[in-house]
Amino acid sequence: MRLKYLAGSLLGLLWAIPAFAEVTTFSPTNNVEATLVLDGSTLTVAVKNDARSESRTIDFQAENELHVQVDDFNFDGAKDFAVSQVDDGMGTYDYYRIFVYQVKTGTFEELQPDCGDGFVNLHVENKREALISTYWEMNVPKQCVTRFPKRRT
Repeated sequence: MRLKYLAGSLLGLLWAIPAFAEVTTFSPTNNVEATLVLDGSTLTVAVKNDARSESRTIDFQAENELHVQVDDFNFDGAKDFAVSQVDDGMGTYDYYRIFVYQVKTGTFEELQPDCGDGFVNLHVENKREALISTYWEMNVPKQCVTRFPKRRT
């Protein structure tokens, strides 16, 4: 009888625990609001401005916890975001997916590095306006420098 009571109590407790999602809100540019809702390995991106509102979902194949970081990753003055995680193996590397705000379309577009398959151990170098990451060539780690063309004003 006690086992049934205990099992029922534990099951009720599990159903009562709400799912906690990480919510980040920021303005990529004036009069634009972006809301990121990270729930497990799913990220919902909502962008709202005076003219329209758009939402999309991005799924990550991740076993480890994901983290959201807001910064200007392509040095154009608009705020962008990145989602990072520690590798699923020995936890040696940090993997990043970067999404940059496109002023013309009002959406975020995923950025790819100039070399390698992704941004690994990313370092944002503001002075040089470059993203520094690691990639491997024949199992030898190398430094990748991703730069952006200067904006014409």
